[in-house]
Amino acid sequence: MTLKTYNKIRLGIVFVTAFIFSQSLVLRNFFIPIMVLGLSAMALFYLRKKVAAVMTDERDYQIGGKSALFTIQATSWVGVIIMFVLYALGDTNPFYQPIAMTLAFSVCILMLIYSIAFKYYSKHNSRDEKRD
Repeated sequence: MTLKTYNKIRLGIVFVTAFIFSQSLVLRNFFIPIMVLGLSAMALFYLRKKVAAVMTDERDYQIGGKSALFTIQATSWVGVIIMFVLYALGDTNPFYQPIAMTLAFSVCILMLIYSIAFKYYSKHNSRDEKRD
């Protein structure tokens, strides 16, 4: 199977999964979405193994790293801005303050996980280069 065929199949699986997932939630059935997500993940994992010879280079990894960094930074900034707005509006509606605090801790955890992953991978990459 080629990468192009795999991407088309993956798009179809994502579409069907999203449709079943949303309909199940509308019907208030929470067991079906869990099963569908598990089956979809297993199907995509199996199909990914069937893809023949995907060529990647260092540029692909560098672009992926830059886009991940940008995503973390953008999510953090947007989360912090929304958190401040919700916290400021907490006087008008007391339900905004717990939402703001949850968002603040979520952003902190996101940045903490990113920092830990960055340190972990930078140590492993430096060890791999020393072995070569």
